[in-house]
Amino acid sequence: MSQSDRFGKDFFESGKRKPWLYKDYNYEELYPLFRFAATAIKTQFNPERVLDVGCAKGFLVKAFRDIGIEAWGIDVSEYALSTAPDDVRKFLYMVDLNSDALPFADSYFNCVAFLGTIECLDSHKKILSELRRVTQPGAGMYIRTAYRTDPEDTIRRNVHGRGYWLKEFSRYGFKLLPTWQGPFANQWSYGTLLFERK
Repeated sequence: MSQSDRFGKDFFESGKRKPWLYKDYNYEELYPLFRFAATAIKTQFNPERVLDVGCAKGFLVKAFRDIGIEAWGIDVSEYALSTAPDDVRKFLYMVDLNSDALPFADSYFNCVAFLGTIECLDSHKKILSELRRVTQPGAGMYIRTAYRTDPEDTIRRNVHGRGYWLKEFSRYGFKLLPTWQGPFANQWSYGTLLFERK
């Protein structure tokens, strides 16, 4: 099964509610949460250009743009991108985060949102290398990731503890910022980390 198929309609609209499946990934219910996240990230980093890694249907990209911040999104799911709101679809790119180069110039972004995505990758090496390339020195990164998951979870293949991620992000030139919980912390054993590109 391809990455795009794994994150197809069943992942987003299965009618099942589990930590690794959505019952109904819909705008009306989720946009307010993403608007809250965008506002919190703006308060923390005051970014000019944000990249949402694993943007799904682009709700966070829309939330950033609605508050006046240039935002772009990347995701592997053809289904999610095709069902994004019309006004943000042109700011979203289909990218396999395991292997593809990002369609952006060097040092283009000064902020990255990485919400519930890195644990779903087969490998995080390519995307971390690319994020290093497309971010400016001093760029902020807000990451939310699962530190553990259910044994039946077939979606999250790259689950590690906090210490592991601190070492990995450091290897790619990102330093940990003081603890900040922010939005979406501690859901389904999720942790929130803040980094700055060295």
